[in-house]
Amino acid sequence: MMFRQGWLSRFMIFFGYLMAAIYVMLGVVLLATDIFPVKPPALKFSFALFLIAYGFYRLVKLVTKRTETND
Repeated sequence: MMFRQGWLSRFMIFFGYLMAAIYVMLGVVLLATDIFPVKPPALKFSFALFLIAYGFYRLVKLVTKRTETND
């Protein structure tokens, strides 16, 4: 095999952190800027709040999975 054994596992952990950051950043951008001026403000706020919450949820899941012990 061309790569070492754990490269995919490390890549997926990095990808998980990256996606959590992207979700939070998209939520903040949607909340703080006027990217979609046609959409109602309540809809934009709802989507932004969902993206931020989901990003933090993914981050917490990654951190707790990393710190929990394997039995």
